[in-house]
Amino acid sequence: MLVIKNAEIFAPKPFGKLDVLVGGEKVLAMEPCIDPASIPGDTDEIDASGMLLVPGFIDGHQHFTGGGGEGGFQTRVPELTVSMNFRNGVTTAVGLLGTDSLTRSVENLYAKTQAFNAEGMTAFMLTGAYWHPSPTITGSVARDIVFLQPVIGVKLALADSRGPHIDAKDLASLASDVQVAALVANKPGVITVHTGIRTQALDLILEIIEKFEIRPSIFVPTHINRKSGKLSDQALALAEKGAVVDATCHQELPEPDSSPLTASDFACIAKDNGLLDHVSFSSDAGGSMPIWNQDRSGIVGMGVGMPTSLMFELNLLVNKKHVPLEQALQPLTTTPARIYGLETRKGAIGVGMDADLVVIDPASFSIRDVVARGAVAVKGEKVVKKGYFEA
Repeated sequence: MLVIKNAEIFAPKPFGKLDVLVGGEKVLAMEPCIDPASIPGDTDEIDASGMLLVPGFIDGHQHFTGGGGEGGFQTRVPELTVSMNFRNGVTTAVGLLGTDSLTRSVENLYAKTQAFNAEGMTAFMLTGAYWHPSPTITGSVARDIVFLQPVIGVKLALADSRGPHIDAKDLASLASDVQVAALVANKPGVITVHTGIRTQALDLILEIIEKFEIRPSIFVPTHINRKSGKLSDQALALAEKGAVVDATCHQELPEPDSSPLTASDFACIAKDNGLLDHVSFSSDAGGSMPIWNQDRSGIVGMGVGMPTSLMFELNLLVNKKHVPLEQALQPLTTTPARIYGLETRKGAIGVGMDADLVVIDPASFSIRDVVARGAVAVKGEKVVKKGYFEA
């Protein structure tokens, strides 16, 4: 049992100062005062006086097994560790493959997903990769979704020279397969779309929604926060139709003359259009961030996505853009919970919900403590729950 005392709770709805009782991976009670001495058995305590308590972050786009490889074998990004997520407030994540599905496999991703679950995080995965037909474990996207517990959808790339060149019929068929499999398996059934820089942007998605009457909310286009009028307009149009669009978080402010927008900038645009609850944030952790030469024929450098970007963008949204914390938390909590069918378990603090909790120091706007599935993972900024092979 664990009691978190005197926290100012944003669930993300502001609840004021309450004590929170945790046991058996769940939130058992939220009361003005809970005396640990009154609880039978051993009880740990976290004094959160002067601190903020928020839901654990849900990161819908992580390369668990590492991404990269576009610059040669030496540029393959290493696997993520569970402590990387815990120290950055991530208690739930979705893993996927990237450009490289040649030296990386869906089978390996499955194993890493299950390892994360065994190490105390909540992890799901997407089958597929950039390409179509998608690489799978069972031989089809639909069978992967139905028969493999952690598989909740498929990954695909569009508008990217490194991705497939498919037509509307191909995409509509894939969407129908995912939709039927999701119904059979009672899963969310999402298609996360890596959106490249080509001028087609989201044309194909909007075409099949109109032509084949495909449900818009099956699509989660990501990397949509760029200084492209067309892409921004299409992302907002898709959000208006009911989809959630995913903004990739940054670890630092982009150069003024570069193409990316911060996730916080895009969230403000969406908020101005009444669509903030249709925007999610993700880190692209473990994914490569290649720096291309002028004609994009070769790579001259390589960055790596990290889950630190989530707090960086949340800080921008709250302290630079002055968005109220209860609204700024939505892209990291309630909105991804809705996408992935986790509303009854994740993304909020409440009695009966999973005990995924993050204590934030408002003075430094940094993470002090993390509880994942009821267990303390970070205490006093020190990771205390690590992966099997972590020192």
